[in-house]
Amino acid sequence: MGKKRFFDDRLKYLSFIQNTEEKKAISEKFFSHVAGLSENRSYIRILDAGTGDGTIFSNIIKSFHKYHPYTSLLITGKEISYEDLKNTLEKVPDRFVEHPNLLITMTNVKFSELGLIECSNTIQDKKVKEFNLILKSNNSFDFNSQITSSLLSNFIKKNWGIKIDNKNKTSYSSPCIIRVYREDNKKHLEKFLENNYKNNNYDLIVASQAYRAAASVEVKVKNVIAPLMRLLNKSGKLLVTHTCGGDFIQKVLKLAFKEKEAFPNTAKDIIEYVKSNPVGENNIYSFSKPSSYYFKFKRVPDQTVTELFGHNIDSKWANILYVGQIPEKDILSLENNQSLMNRVKKAIDGSDQIQFKNELFSITKIR
Repeated sequence: MGKKRFFDDRLKYLSFIQNTEEKKAISEKFFSHVAGLSENRSYIRILDAGTGDGTIFSNIIKSFHKYHPYTSLLITGKEISYEDLKNTLEKVPDRFVEHPNLLITMTNVKFSELGLIECSNTIQDKKVKEFNLILKSNNSFDFNSQITSSLLSNFIKKNWGIKIDNKNKTSYSSPCIIRVYREDNKKHLEKFLENNYKNNNYDLIVASQAYRAAASVEVKVKNVIAPLMRLLNKSGKLLVTHTCGGDFIQKVLKLAFKEKEAFPNTAKDIIEYVKSNPVGENNIYSFSKPSSYYFKFKRVPDQTVTELFGHNIDSKWANILYVGQIPEKDILSLENNQSLMNRVKKAIDGSDQIQFKNELFSITKIR
């Protein structure tokens, strides 16, 4: 697969989501926006532009049912990872019981291709691989059995592959789309399944950690934010949240890697760039003022050592490296400097509480 890339390291990702409260913090920031969706619609379309392990995806569906129990929800999840696709699907059987008028669509295509996946037979000269899972019965036990069945698993194993291109970027081996819905609700979803309705843009798009923190503003906008903005429905809203480290995190990273700036730009920089470099007709978008929120490292019980997460100080350091998205070569270089490594560990050990900081902003398409 070529060079080892940071986000391909599953252990660091798993350590981070197990040892911090980020998923919970992000979900709670999204709930009010789900509640604010129009109540005068027969259906709402939501896109999660990177489901990860499916926690936020599942929480959005839960909150949608609380605020819009009788509205059909058409929710799409973008996820290139085979493991995260499985994790996401395993979290949804109960959701079909609570909210029967639900259509879940999963895809692995690029941000710029999301508008094509439901209405194209080919993308980039590759045939789109489709799988429709029609759930029979009316209980989560049976739904789970069907979602985890060999039929769907074999489709995923065969088609949901990853390749690394000559620029060391991760891409799909085949563009794929999976649709999951209840058989007894099919008549309400017919026009969406056949894609013969007028508008397949989204009322709400959530993008959580959808780009590398160290990427330039131009790259973040061009590759992620601009394509998502183009997918917004009239009055649709794009919610973007990303890490910006936090004072202690930045202090430790600067001590360890003096020449590296892990968080070179902010939400304000991104908004200013979009305003100066219009995406289509820029005057049809409005921008919120960025806000910050925090989440903490969850202390590992004393004397707890695991093969996966290590001692408390090692676990803290691993999570700081993860949020800073530090390349492997820089980590190895630091580890060869024992004196500096000891200073870094002493700084971490001297902190009772590690707090991470994220930013959140929204872009709304106005009439």
